[in-house]
Amino acid sequence: MDITQNNDSSIKNGYDIFEKDEFSGNVWSTPVLISPEELKNRLRGYRLEGRTIADIKLVGYCYSLSYYVLESKVVIESDEYDDNYDSVGMEIDYDEPLTMLAEIDEPILIRFEDGDVLELLEECDGEHRVSMNSIPWSIKAGINRSNVDAAVLFNDCIGRTITAVEFYTEKYDEKDNIWKTVNTAEYEGEEYVTDIVLRLDDGNALKIYGWIDFCHVLYVDHNNRPITKPFKEIAPSFYNLEELIADLTTIEED
Repeated sequence: MDITQNNDSSIKNGYDIFEKDEFSGNVWSTPVLISPEELKNRLRGYRLEGRTIADIKLVGYCYSLSYYVLESKVVIESDEYDDNYDSVGMEIDYDEPLTMLAEIDEPILIRFEDGDVLELLEECDGEHRVSMNSIPWSIKAGINRSNVDAAVLFNDCIGRTITAVEFYTEKYDEKDNIWKTVNTAEYEGEEYVTDIVLRLDDGNALKIYGWIDFCHVLYVDHNNRPITKPFKEIAPSFYNLEELIADLTTIEED
């Protein structure tokens, strides 16, 4: 693990221009960073330590909180029965614990109290894109419409101050290269960053890492263990909660 130290660097002024205000990875001007030193230098230049989080936004869809994931985790048979002793329907287990995880394929935006916005996306394990003030806050999803308000989902992070940026690394091993899109043969034996951890002043953190071709944003404790919450505390983060609950508890006729 490595922890960044402050280092001066210029921060971009002026957003990238996205057609119809919809996100596109091709328009986003920040490069893919593979070298640990390049990534560390980029984040050091943003002087994140001491910044307080004011808002968080997921540009696109949160797949870890999709209908199909929730169906498998929080939907249970009702304990009410009809005259034939068949369950009358499905209901939601609001006490079911869920991991505080956002699985995304478009950036997460973190706005600080001074107005600067940090933009992050891991496109694949070891392939990072990070920028500051490149993506307008008003940006809309370019792939699948956002389903979750990240400021509500990660509300425990709002008002918290970043105390450290931690990096965790592994070495490239070509035989383990299943999903990586880069030609890792040229990086064989070299280190790459697996996790970026934004440590907060309460000891908890946001851990950003790649999984297949998704980016995971995981809320963890001081030991980097995943934090869980009951569904009733996560539910308010859904933009279409009433419709979602209705769909989850409706039994389709054969």
